[in-house]
Amino acid sequence: VTFVTFSNMELLTIDEVAKFLKVSLTTVRRLQQVRHIPFIKVGGAIRFAKEDIIDFLKKKRGKPIE
Repeated sequence: VTFVTFSNMELLTIDEVAKFLKVSLTTVRRLQQVRHIPFIKVGGAIRFAKEDIIDFLKKKRGKPIE
């Protein structure tokens, strides 16, 4: 059994994620809809854990050519 601790989790709105990534709201919604970035539904609202967004960026980072 895996337990997740939420006490230090910073949640972001779609607008905050768009500003953080410097992309449009449509791009964030598209990434969320195709499940490229994890999200959390709180009531009817979509929220994103900042840690998940940072992990997404790390995975998308291009490798340098040697």
